[in-house]
Amino acid sequence: MNETEAQLFARLKEEHPEFRRLAEKHREYDQKIGEFDRIYYLTTEQERKRKELQKMKLVVKDQMYAIMRQFMGQNEKVLSS
Repeated sequence: MNETEAQLFARLKEEHPEFRRLAEKHREYDQKIGEFDRIYYLTTEQERKRKELQKMKLVVKDQMYAIMRQFMGQNEKVLSS
């Protein structure tokens, strides 16, 4: 039975401490970016901070997907054995 990406995400968030930590960081960055998005005009410093948060959010997302790919690869090896 193949898990959907959403099912795998939920399971890893529950069972994998590092994945859970990364998911929480991703959510925090998203909330902070949302706070900047509610400001009509951003100062140069606010815009810089917003872009920095976006980059950090993408790094965390990449790390989460790496864990998901690793987990899916391990499961494929088990199934093909």
